[in-house]
Amino acid sequence: MSLASTGRGAPAALLWLAAAAGAVLLLIPLGTAWEIAPDLGHGWAAPLLIGYLYWERWMDRPEVRAEGRLGRSWWFAAAVVALVALPIQLLLVAYPIWPAIVWAYSSLVIGVALAAAGRLAGRPGIRWLGGPLIILLGAIPWLTQIDQRVIFPLRGGIASFAAEVCNFLGRPALASGTTVQLGSGWVGVDEACGGIRSLQAAVMIALFFGEWLRFSWGRRVALVAMGIAAALLGNLCRVVFLSLQAARGAAAFYAVHDAAGWLALAFSLVLTGLAAWRWNRGRGLLARRTAPRARGGDASPVGVWMCMVAGLLALDSAGVRAWYVRGESGNALLPHWTVRLPEGLWSFRPAPLTEASSEMLRPDAYEAGSWQERGDMRVSAYYVEWTKGSAARFIPFLHNPTVCLPRSGCELVKPLGMIPVRWSGGVIPFHAYIFREAGQELAVAFTIWDTARNRPLERQTEPASWAVWFRDQWTVVSEARRDQPAQLFSVAVYGKGAQSRLASLIGPLIARP
Repeated sequence: MSLASTGRGAPAALLWLAAAAGAVLLLIPLGTAWEIAPDLGHGWAAPLLIGYLYWERWMDRPEVRAEGRLGRSWWFAAAVVALVALPIQLLLVAYPIWPAIVWAYSSLVIGVALAAAGRLAGRPGIRWLGGPLIILLGAIPWLTQIDQRVIFPLRGGIASFAAEVCNFLGRPALASGTTVQLGSGWVGVDEACGGIRSLQAAVMIALFFGEWLRFSWGRRVALVAMGIAAALLGNLCRVVFLSLQAARGAAAFYAVHDAAGWLALAFSLVLTGLAAWRWNRGRGLLARRTAPRARGGDASPVGVWMCMVAGLLALDSAGVRAWYVRGESGNALLPHWTVRLPEGLWSFRPAPLTEASSEMLRPDAYEAGSWQERGDMRVSAYYVEWTKGSAARFIPFLHNPTVCLPRSGCELVKPLGMIPVRWSGGVIPFHAYIFREAGQELAVAFTIWDTARNRPLERQTEPASWAVWFRDQWTVVSEARRDQPAQLFSVAVYGKGAQSRLASLIGPLIARP
């Protein structure tokens, strides 16, 4: 991540070493985010696209102009960068897809590289180095507010439009939240809490074409807007297609489900690329220049400084790993409970984990099903367990009945507060609610349990202050808790008297491992 031009006496090996170290230090946390977040699976293509842009404009790199030694402020800045990066890296291990932290760390590493490029070659150096890195804007987790205020309303609009199309084509359908309800079932239930998976990928490819073709900033913004529109159109076509297939039966639906997702992604990327080429027609790629000869500037101090910063960041990373390894020995699982669904009951129907749900939940154990109780009462339940990693710090709070049911079209009627469920090992508090689905009320109860502490796993949503909120997050770091084991158990009951029978129905399902 640095210019590899050399001036008089400048060892190119230092710049290459610093560039490689910076790239690795940046890709390690980003790679974790790309692996965990289902909407960021395309992120692995970002380094390839960035590398291609550097290769394509290598002959166009600016000349080195660095002169003399670096002042004391540069070395002081290196120490400050290392000090600031240490708590950020500690938080990244515990919260790998916390958008603000990922953005802070990425900005810090990229800022160091741009400062060095500016010292080496001035504004042309910053432009040459920073231009391709704009692709990362489409591969870094977006802020939660964007999901809440933009993505989910868009998905609701897509579901409504898709339902209208199905009705026009003679397939009765009703939009419910982010899903489409048909006579034969629902389309989009598994993805009710997910985003538009091709959206960030389309933004990333639009940023790539804009940089590759050297578009003006106005045209780049227009191309990003085009990519967003293509992603929305592709997702709309996907939902309509799956809705029409679902009308033919579950087998026809699942036979094309995955292929439809890939086709929607390919459609949005191709459409964005075609728009870029059309706007560029007649201009062609800018001609490459012959690499200019470097002036007499000495880039050695910058190379040494970059290696020093990279070394300090690497030491930070090693210290962070050692800190969490130290804490792993004291974070063993305590004796806890598990779930035994009535699989031997004649009316029991298992509910296997679909691929879409698996990508969102990433469980280490999963069990779900539905059955009939006496008095025409229908019960459905699912149990999710995480034993390793940090997924349980955010997934149970993003994918539980209070989040997923409203997004799939259910109406929250009222909360019932906490109900205690007794079992042989003590009492487990469950959050209970009444929802309404297609005119029918259902009672829902769930718990999120911390198996490392044998207590409910709570998430503070409205802290008294930012200081209190950050202190709560930092507690995980101070206790060196890299892994967060947890259980999520949810039960929904349909029928008369469901509210009064919640606790009595849940209790027999809980057992010792």
